Amino acid sequence: CEKYLTLDGKPFKINKNGYKPFADIYRYIGIKALEKDSLPVIMLKSRQVGATTMASALEMYFMGCGLFGNGKNPPIRIIHAFPQLDLSFAYSKTKLANMISSSVMPDTITVQKGQKPKSYMESFLMPGAPNSLQFKEFLGGNHIWIESLGLDGNRIRGRTADILFCDEIQDMPAAALGNSTKTLNKAQYGATGSGIQVYFGTPKQRGSTFWDMWNTSSQQFYHLGCEKCKKHFPLYTPGTNDWEDIWLYGFIVRCTFCGFEQDKREAAERGKWVPSKDPADAKMIGFHIN
Repeated sequence: CEKYLTLDGKPFKINKNGYKPFADIYRYIGIKALEKDSLPVIMLKSRQVGATTMASALEMYFMGCGLFGNGKNPPIRIIHAFPQLDLSFAYSKTKLANMISSSVMPDTITVQKGQKPKSYMESFLMPGAPNSLQFKEFLGGNHIWIESLGLDGNRIRGRTADILFCDEIQDMPAAALGNSTKTLNKAQYGATGSGIQVYFGTPKQRGSTFWDMWNTSSQQFYHLGCEKCKKHFPLYTPGTNDWEDIWLYGFIVRCTFCGFEQDKREAAERGKWVPSKDPADAKMIGFHIN
């Protein structure tokens, strides 16, 4: 992602800039989620934290890394689902299309005279494929569906996928979510019969389907690493306002153990995800991004 992708015209960076919490999630989904004993991933997040950008970057990784559909491994198939069709169109036209076209131009691709130079990800698009706002096919048979689940998930019934991204899950009916996982029954990657599932959204109320799913997860919160005492302390504790005494001003945070004040971005690079529940007893792996 850092080598080939850009974001808003700038290099795509998630290391050594305070984004290690996201970098850890990228790695978990990109590596651990492919294993046969993996669990679904659920992210409970606030607005505008970059989860949809993360999904598009991961989709580019799966489409362009060369590990899938290469003659040795079967192609990987992704469904990125939204509650409504207009949201899927908006994502395809803005986030995904821009991620494809703005990726860097590698030196290894020769451009013939009179032809428009292709970006890295454009060079992986299948020539002549009927690519549209709802479907993108890449070399080796790898492809992405950008769809809406609607009220009951019937729009994607009958399709087969290996990865299911459910975006804005707080607005998805329980029936639609239940039917959507049937597309993973024949998944060739991830857990047998359930593939790779990633759910993310911003909660609206307690007692919702999203809330119930979150409560079955490991509910991991990110703990910052103290430069002085080397211990890890939470920036946010659910149900409290403790963060107001930890995040002092600007990028300065105070360790709850030794009181040392330090840059939050550097503390994040030293941090780690800490589960609130035993992952061995969880049905999902949960990440909380406040």
